[in-house]
Amino acid sequence: MTRKFHTACAFACLLTIAGLAWAEPVFAGQSDWRHKVMKLVITRANGTVELGSAVPIAGERMATNCHVLRDAARIEVELEGGRRQARADLRDAYRDLCFISVPGYHGAAMPMIDLGLTRVGLDVLAAGFPAGDFAVSPGKIIGLHTCECDGGKVIQTSAPFDRGASGGGLFTRDGRLVGILTFKAKSGGNFHFALPVGWLRHMAEMRLDTLATGATFWEAPGKESGYFLAACDLGAKQNWRSLARLSNEWTEQEPNNPEAWMALGRAHRGLGRSDAAVNAFQRVLMLDSTHAEAKWALQQLEFELGRSLLEPGGI
Repeated sequence: MTRKFHTACAFACLLTIAGLAWAEPVFAGQSDWRHKVMKLVITRANGTVELGSAVPIAGERMATNCHVLRDAARIEVELEGGRRQARADLRDAYRDLCFISVPGYHGAAMPMIDLGLTRVGLDVLAAGFPAGDFAVSPGKIIGLHTCECDGGKVIQTSAPFDRGASGGGLFTRDGRLVGILTFKAKSGGNFHFALPVGWLRHMAEMRLDTLATGATFWEAPGKESGYFLAACDLGAKQNWRSLARLSNEWTEQEPNNPEAWMALGRAHRGLGRSDAAVNAFQRVLMLDSTHAEAKWALQQLEFELGRSLLEPGGI
């Protein structure tokens, strides 16, 4: 797969293993969300100053995106009482995950979603500092995409975030960390992406000298990530014919990937091919019976076509 991902995604924003414990949430009020993410102030080597976000993991450790820290001459975290200088720690550039350490900061272990509970349809909140101002935006998980990385799937969410929120957190409604906000499609729409918390555990178990350096998976996509990134870009642009061609190829290469069939269904629906769209969405549910986006698409088509599609024999 040699298709290039044309979505301009980078935000100019700007552990220990025990630190990744599945701790219980200790807050409930809206005002407490402000303490789940931190504002980063990045001074580049050329003297420019940009803003980003980070999520405290445990103790001195915080997680953010590697692209947030590129060419950073100085990294500062805004805390009560002023800014405190941080230093770059472990990094996995391909996954776009970096840890920073803030000497003297003592954060509690971040509660994280239980293994296996990240699913399409889950209600989530995106928290970060777009344009330097704290914001929390609600939405859902609308896709889980395969990447050439172990430890979880890239999360697509309808919870919007913007420039400066890279490195912020995607949370469940009760405050468990689901992922690290990372990039969005230039074309807009429900094409916002976060990195799964499983990748944090992967980093905690790796030696520093084994971590990859260089471009991120969304800047230099391989075969698997190349399909979903290109499909999301075409979907955002509503380029249905090109999306149909790409998705046909994708389903041939990855017939057991529900997101490949979702993309094909969306393309067929955009082209007015209702029956073909129904077949694709039903194939999604054969592969993942909990896929809320496929169920919603079929419910919409049920209304349009006037027949049952979610029950056996509904095709």
